[in-house]
Amino acid sequence: MAKRKMCSGCSRPVSVCLCEHFVSLQAPCNVLILQHPSEQKQALATVPILQHCIRNLQVRVGEVFAEEDVLSLINRPEQCRVLFPANGAQAWSFSTDTVAVTGERDEPIEWLIILDGTWRKAKRIWHLNPWLEALPCVCLEDVPKSEYQIRSSTIEGGVSTLETLVYACNYLSKSADYDLLLQPFRAMIDLQIKKMGLEVYQAHYAQAAD
Repeated sequence: MAKRKMCSGCSRPVSVCLCEHFVSLQAPCNVLILQHPSEQKQALATVPILQHCIRNLQVRVGEVFAEEDVLSLINRPEQCRVLFPANGAQAWSFSTDTVAVTGERDEPIEWLIILDGTWRKAKRIWHLNPWLEALPCVCLEDVPKSEYQIRSSTIEGGVSTLETLVYACNYLSKSADYDLLLQPFRAMIDLQIKKMGLEVYQAHYAQAAD
């Protein structure tokens, strides 16, 4: 069987290339994604899109991360936030009328840490790295329903890593500027639905997306 032609720009099959949809943005703070290794095998993962679109973003892959390696990036832990719904996490709340309605939006934040994986894998990273609990945590509330209809989630209100970063950046910038990241995300979804065929999509995914 002939090998699929791959795009040198986005490393995806040419038939589902996303290069023309990529944007170039600077996040309101530095972003560190701690990615579970299983996510690297996911063809429809969203972190590769972020790596092409967000300039001040770093990705570390693993389950256990050395505290000294991560904290060496972060000069002031008090100006770091871990996006995880831990006990006592500060809520970054949204509504349909305003971008962000509550929270310490004027407090300087230099680093945002996001755990990338299924909910089970993200919790595993959290529990295997207890030093994360010493950092201030935040969680997103009242965000729009996920558009990630080609990948199922068992978590009520769960959103993709890309959507998580969109909402966090909008919150921190007090704007909707980072909605631009949804362009390549939506393009990936549309191309995948077209590739699998509408009938297959409706049979396996459409009901979950409703």
